[in-house]
Formats: sequence, structure tokens, C-alpha cells
Amino acid sequence: MKLGVTMKITVTYIGAVIGAGFASGQEIFQFFIIYRNNGLLGIILAGIIFSILGVNIVYIGKNLSVANYQQLFYRLAGKKLGCVADFFFSLFLFGSLVVMLAGSKEIVAFLFSINSNIALLVSIVIVVLANYYGLEGIMKLNLVLIPFLIIVTLLVINGLVTGFEIDLTTVDFELEWIFSSLVYSGYNLILGLTVLLPLADKAEKRELTLGVIAGGLLLGLLAFLIGYVLNQFYPQVLNTEIPMLEIISQHRKDLYHIYAVTLWLAMLTTASCNLYGLLDRIESTVKLTRQKILIILMVLIGPISNLSFARLIEWIYPQLGKASLGLLSLLIINYLCQDRF
Repeated sequence: MKLGVTMKITVTYIGAVIGAGFASGQEIFQFFIIYRNNGLLGIILAGIIFSILGVNIVYIGKNLSVANYQQLFYRLAGKKLGCVADFFFSLFLFGSLVVMLAGSKEIVAFLFSINSNIALLVSIVIVVLANYYGLEGIMKLNLVLIPFLIIVTLLVINGLVTGFEIDLTTVDFELEWIFSSLVYSGYNLILGLTVLLPLADKAEKRELTLGVIAGGLLLGLLAFLIGYVLNQFYPQVLNTEIPMLEIISQHRKDLYHIYAVTLWLAMLTTASCNLYGLLDRIESTVKLTRQKILIILMVLIGPISNLSFARLIEWIYPQLGKASLGLLSLLIINYLCQDRF
């Protein structure tokens, strides 16, 4: 087993998911912490799903010898359902890319006190450059950035939390928070698919298994720690754009700028994965060069990215997440039926 390959799979999986909504706390707040302690259990459930379902999906992709999500959907579901799944997932990638760039724009504009349009342009340039070298370039970017992101996130959380206590007597096994956890896991798995499927075709099963499980568990751990902080400061982060930065600005000002930079890097890693998946998908369908596709995408994304970061997460993620979860379930059931009968 090549440890380097396993690490690349782990950091690439994390990099695909740990974007603007995750690291900022906005996603975790909206999907989990609104349910308070129940939400913390929901995060644990999501981490388990990231690992187990992630491994099973890449196994399916490897067994079918598919190199991207488009091929996977058509092989699993046939032409009609595969086309529907392909459309929704492509739409989700586009929506996620918009969210990443919108959040990135706000962070860069604040950090460097520059015009928001220039801030957006800076982020777009970095994401485009990361894609210049294809999947290998994205993996190398993640191999550098993700360990840094994890270390800084742990340091910041350690600086905010003085004790650790959860009152499990207030936990109720209600459908709302369980369903929210499933939706969250569903759409984030799709983000991972865009880069994991091309890797699955090249890596050994043991490397894939360890890499995806490690990535899923680390994502679950980081989400839980961020969620715990948000739960502790719940009243303070209501109706805020970037909850984690709001907490840090009030309680650990010395960590504010370093976490802001970390958050920006998290956005860039996910945006790079989103863009890679979109370019790969569109290029296989239309007779345009990758450069022309890239220009068209950026022209479309620019105006939308000027909308509110929190509003975009609220609008885009839940709806496409539900669609993603439903379609993923249908695809897996269809595959199991084919395999059995």
C-alpha cells in the first residue's frame, strides 16, 4: 500500500467538502445547530455516512470502471434516470461553486480592504490556476492546504472551548434533525464524487478504503468540534453571515485573521474541486475548448456571486441536497438490484 496515495485521497475528499459553509460554520449551523444538542448527534451520524457511503460509492465506481460522475449515473440508472441525475448534480456543482466564490469574495474584501469585485477576481484566478494542472494539481494543492486547515481549526477551537460537556438528557430522536443530517451528507458526498471517482479508477481498493474512511471521519470530527463551539455561543451567532468569525472576533481577537485566511483557503480547495468537476463534465459534451468553457462559466458565476453568502447557502444547499440524496438512493438501489438479479 502506498501511504502517499492514501493521504492524497484523504485530503482530496476533505478538500472537496470543507468549503465556505463548513469552515465558516454557516452550513453546520443551518443543518445541525438549530436543533441544538440533537444537531451534535446529527453531525456524528453525518461523519459515519461520509465514511461508509463514501467507500461504497467509490467501490461501485471502481467496479464499473467509470472515470467521472456522468459515466457513473448512466451506467447505474440508464439513459433517462441517468440524464436526470447528471443534470441535478451538474447544477449542484455550479451552485456550490457560486457559494464558495461568494464567501471567498466577502473574506478577501474584508481582509485586504479591497473592492468586492476585485476580491472575487482574485479568488477566481487562484481557482483557475489550480485547475490548470488538472486533478494532480488539485491533489497537490490539497496536500499542502488541508493539513494546515486542520491544525489551525483545532488550535482555534481549543482557544474557544474551556471545557467539554454535552447534556444528552435533552436529546430526542426526532425525524427533523435526522433528515437534516441525511440531506447534509447527501450533497457533500456529491462534492467528493467529482474528485474521488477519477481517483478510484487509479488507486487500489485498500488505498481507497483507508483514504475515504479517514477523510469521512476527519470531516465528521471537524464538523462536530465546530458545531460544539457554535452550540456554546448559540445566541451570539443567530442571523450572522460567518458564525465562526463572529465568535472569534468577540472572544479570541488574536486568532481572527489567521482563521479568516484559513476559511478563505477552505473555500478555494472546494471551489477548485467544483470547477474541475464542471469542466470535466461540460467538456465531454460540448465542442468547445476547456478555456472557452471556463470563460463562459466565470461570466455566468460573477453576477450571482454578489448575492449574500448566508442566503446562497440557505437557498441552494437544502434544495439540491434533497434532490441529491433522493437520486443517490435510487442509483444505489438500482445498482444493488442489478448486481443481485
